[in-house]
Amino acid sequence: MSPRPRSTSKKLPPNLSQQVRGNKIYFSYRNPLNGKRAGFGTNKDKAISAAIALNAHLAKQLQDQESQQLISRVITSESHGTIGDFLTIFEEQILPARRSKKGFGLSEKTLQDYHWILGTIRQELGHFRWDVITLQHVAHFLDKRPPRSSNIHRTILAQVWRHAIAKGITGPGNLPEMTIPKTHVVERTSLTLEGFQKIYAIAEPWFQNALDLALHTLQRREDLVLYRFDAIQIENGIPYLPVRQKKVEHSSDAGRLLLPIGEDLQEIIDRCRDKILSPLMIHRNPKKKRREYLDKKEHWTTVYPVQLTREFSKLRDRCGFYSKTPQEKRPTFHEIRALGADLYRQAGWPDDSIQKLLGHTSEKMTKHYLDKHQEPWIVTDTVGLPKRVCRK
Repeated sequence: MSPRPRSTSKKLPPNLSQQVRGNKIYFSYRNPLNGKRAGFGTNKDKAISAAIALNAHLAKQLQDQESQQLISRVITSESHGTIGDFLTIFEEQILPARRSKKGFGLSEKTLQDYHWILGTIRQELGHFRWDVITLQHVAHFLDKRPPRSSNIHRTILAQVWRHAIAKGITGPGNLPEMTIPKTHVVERTSLTLEGFQKIYAIAEPWFQNALDLALHTLQRREDLVLYRFDAIQIENGIPYLPVRQKKVEHSSDAGRLLLPIGEDLQEIIDRCRDKILSPLMIHRNPKKKRREYLDKKEHWTTVYPVQLTREFSKLRDRCGFYSKTPQEKRPTFHEIRALGADLYRQAGWPDDSIQKLLGHTSEKMTKHYLDKHQEPWIVTDTVGLPKRVCRK
């Protein structure tokens, strides 16, 4: 049995270490301020000289840093010492207490989004104390992310900082707001009716039902998967499908809809009643049938929103209709809303009725959806020069 590798770093200056690789000894220096290592080659004398010089150069900075950390423990309350400590307070106390103008709290979906983003921030910046973190740390954290993700994290960081400043935990100077947001341009290709039909043709029956419900009702995926047969209401002899849009339910009355069930929608609902007994209109026989998976679901036939996204993307790529479109620009399941809105307009629906069905609170957002499927044309005055002008 070969002997264990033994350290050969005795009698070296602090922060300098050596490692045997093959028949050579390599030296490296650990920066005491940030913990990063730098290779110093194989020359022992030069490595020792450089380490002694660096230790002397960094000693004052290291002493100041350690002193500031000790001081901050005294002047900063213990529960608020690090950014991670305050992120817990922000998530558990501040976010649940938020209310809209109508007194509604944040939706479950919004709280889940905050939880995911705050988790990322906590993982990379949570260990910093408020007096130690710098603009460079924040900028580096944001620069590692693509434009859309970077801007979302920047917005949440700014909220956290504003609350920390307001509570006196850190001084004025909102570091996230001092960074520059990245330019993010959404260039998704619009979903056309022909593209939709190509995807529909190769879809399984359960997903065809989902596509039809999405196209006819124009609702988001997280609302579609909650449609239930037993939720249908009858008022004055007319059946209605109630929809509570999770994204805006707590911030706007426009998020609570009653959709009259006409012949076309009733035909789709009837088709959803298949051999699988389920209270949900969009359902499927799960591929994973182990108890630990099924127990996590509200019902064993439940379909999650992300499953709609993945199934759509899989069929979109398989049908070949968008094969010449770059992957990042191909339409997603959400684009069905814009396609359906355009089809309703072609059927003669006024824009305000389409806006109600979409659940939008502003005409501007509805116009954005409709304009995706219509090239803007500017109508000029009547064209034609008088003969007396053009035949001089």
